[in-house]
Amino acid sequence: MAAAMRIYTSVLRARGQGRNFINTSGSHWSRISTLRLRAYNPPSRSLSTSRQAQRPDFSTPKQARVLSPLIFITLIIGGVGYYLATPHPKPDTLNDISFVPYAITHREAISPTSFVITIVPRKPNPSPPYLTPSDDASRWSHPLWSVEFKQPEVQISRHYTPLPPLANEDPADGALHFYIRAVGDGEMSHYLARRQVGQDVFLRGPHVGFELAERLGEHKRLVFLAGGTGVVPGMQAAKAVLEANRDASVDLLWAVRKREEIQNSTAPKQSSWKFWQEKKPTILSLEVENPSPVTRRLQDLKATYGDRLKIQVVVDEEGTKFQEKDIKNAILASPSTAVSPSSGCRFHDQMMHVHASEFALPDAPGCACKPPEGTPLGKNLLIVSGPDGFIEHYAGAKIWLGGQQTQGRIGGLAGQLQRQNPTIAQAWLVLKM
Repeated sequence: MAAAMRIYTSVLRARGQGRNFINTSGSHWSRISTLRLRAYNPPSRSLSTSRQAQRPDFSTPKQARVLSPLIFITLIIGGVGYYLATPHPKPDTLNDISFVPYAITHREAISPTSFVITIVPRKPNPSPPYLTPSDDASRWSHPLWSVEFKQPEVQISRHYTPLPPLANEDPADGALHFYIRAVGDGEMSHYLARRQVGQDVFLRGPHVGFELAERLGEHKRLVFLAGGTGVVPGMQAAKAVLEANRDASVDLLWAVRKREEIQNSTAPKQSSWKFWQEKKPTILSLEVENPSPVTRRLQDLKATYGDRLKIQVVVDEEGTKFQEKDIKNAILASPSTAVSPSSGCRFHDQMMHVHASEFALPDAPGCACKPPEGTPLGKNLLIVSGPDGFIEHYAGAKIWLGGQQTQGRIGGLAGQLQRQNPTIAQAWLVLKM
């Protein structure tokens, strides 16, 4: 037992001495131990760094994916803002987007309320948009067209139809002529009545009207019933139809309030023995004395097309007006022909015109008619143009739809003729301007 205790004590002393040796041997053994431990146990931070180097780093691409669209959108917004803020030159010749100045060069009075003005562009244009871009630059590109006049004082605009040029006038000079009547509360017409020679007016256009040729097709008859200044589109239509087809014929019926719209003289005297007879429309001939500026242009058309153009006039203050029989006689002046089915065709189906405006639709589909073999395509045309009351009396009222006037249903005297004579309803298309 005592021997065992001595052995245990010796061991403890030896351990103590060894510990003391290690502790007093300086840092040599400590550094050795530390290096050995590091060799087998690398610090966790070094391991983490190594793993980060091997793992794909998604942080940079993610930021790029977020920033790239933002930069792109910012550039677009900045570019649009710069474009809008930078002033751009506007067209200075006639166009359908912005108004351009025209100077009044001539003014001819017809009555206290009506006149004809001639205007020319302030900036000459060698290729006006309403003339054909061909060798024959004297021809209009469109059968029916108008321009807008702007009233800058109250910021409104109205459409006016230019008069066809006389045979001795060259349309390439850019001059346009307008027949204007200032009545009632017409702000635009009164504004134009106040403008004098040398002053400016502002125009935009041209605006193309009905596609006449497509609607007429192979048919050859046009009856145009006009009230007052509504005769101007009638003159455009007559010229276009007669120019396009040498076999075509036109009846132009013109109603005015006073004789001075036709000629600067008193009404022809009526014999006392004819006083009891019904007053009838008067044929407008080349022999009219002291013709008004508008009548001179009608006579010019008559001289050009001869018997193919028949012009009749009535004067309200003289008690003459166009009756139902006058319109019927004009319609039935030529023998009727077979008509192709037109259901669903925007050019020839009367019902398809109820919601149509008076302007052309260049991007709309064409004719949908499928005529039997030997049946001519198209329809004859009865067109009514003038003040709203005039149109309503003869063809029924127009209606407002979507901010613009549309054709509406056929009523008035034209509607009566359609109901009384189904042939007229089938062979004739009624349009309002």
